[in-house]
Amino acid sequence: MKKKTSTMECSKKIDIEIKGKPYSLPNSWDALSPDEFVYLSGLLQDYAAGLLSVSDVRLRFVVYVLDIDMSYVPARHKDTIAQNLYILMSKITFIFNIKYPDQLWNGLSAELRKEALKTEPKYLPDTPEVRLLRRCDYKYVIDGCFAAQLLPTITIGKVSCVGYTINTLCDQLSTSLTARQYVDATECLNGIEKNRSLLPLLAATLYQPAGYSSEWAHDNVSLFAELPVAVLEAVALCFQAFVLFLFTKTHFSILWKKTNTKDLQRNKLSVGLKDGIYTLSEDGYGDIHTVGEMSLIEYLEILRKKKIDAVRTMHSAEMKITDIAEKTGLDFDTIQKII
Repeated sequence: MKKKTSTMECSKKIDIEIKGKPYSLPNSWDALSPDEFVYLSGLLQDYAAGLLSVSDVRLRFVVYVLDIDMSYVPARHKDTIAQNLYILMSKITFIFNIKYPDQLWNGLSAELRKEALKTEPKYLPDTPEVRLLRRCDYKYVIDGCFAAQLLPTITIGKVSCVGYTINTLCDQLSTSLTARQYVDATECLNGIEKNRSLLPLLAATLYQPAGYSSEWAHDNVSLFAELPVAVLEAVALCFQAFVLFLFTKTHFSILWKKTNTKDLQRNKLSVGLKDGIYTLSEDGYGDIHTVGEMSLIEYLEILRKKKIDAVRTMHSAEMKITDIAEKTGLDFDTIQKII
C-alpha cells in the first residue's frame, strides 16, 4: 500500500494505492459523499449509544469507503490487510476531537493545542506539557461542527426534495435558510433528544419544493416518515453541525449566552431567535411574515448589531461590566472588545 498526499489535499483527503489501484479516503466532513455521510452518521449514533468505540467507528468507516469485504480476503492476506487498515484508520482525524480539562487546556501553546486536539498525548513528542496531558483525564468527543450541506437532496419514492444550501466560498458564509425556517428547525432539533418522532418534521422543515412553509412541513410529515431512520438522523446531524458552526465559529457567537454551557452540550441553540422575529417586527422591519422571510444571515446580522448597540448603550449609562454581563450573557472579554 502506498500513500500519496499533496499540500492542498493532505487535510481533506488521503490518497492511497493498493495493488496499483488508486483510492481516496475523505478526511473532512465536506469531502464526504451523501452515502458516506449517512453511513458515518449511523456509526456515530451507535458510538453515542455506547455500542462502538472510537476505533470501531474509524475502522468501519475506512472499510465502508474502500468497499472491503473481509470474508472474501484469503487467510494468508488478512494480517497484512488488518495492519494496513489500522494505519489508515489512524490517519482519519476529522471525526473526533480529544477533550482535556479546561484548566490544563487553556495553558497550552496554540501549536500544541492544534496537535493535541487530534492526536493522543502518548503519540506526541515527549515534553513537560505533553507529560501533563498524558496524566490527565481526557476523552474523545465527536467533532460535529461544520458548515456544509452534505445531503443536498433526499429522495422519497419517486419524489426528490431539495434541501437548504450553505456556501462558504471566499470565506463568505451564505445560506438559503430563512429566519423562520431556521427558528422552526432549531425548535425541532431541541426536542429530538427526548422525542425522536420529531425527526420527520425536522426533515420536512429543511427540505421543501419551493420557498418555506411551516404548514407544508406539518402537512407532509407522514411523507418524510417513510425515509430510513439513518437518513433522518443524518439530516439532523448536518443541521446540528451548522447550528454549532454559526454559534462557535462566526461573529454571531455573541448571540449565544456563554453562561449556558449545558445548553450548548444539549444543542439548545435557538438563543431566543424566535423572540427576535417579533422584536424586529415591532422595530419596523416589517410584519411577522416579512421578518420571517429574511435570509438567516441578514437576520442574524441585525440581531448582532442590536446586541452590540445595547451593550454600548448600557456602557454609556455607566453600567458596571458585571451588570452588563449578567443582562447580556456575554463574557467580560467580549464586552471589553465591544465597548
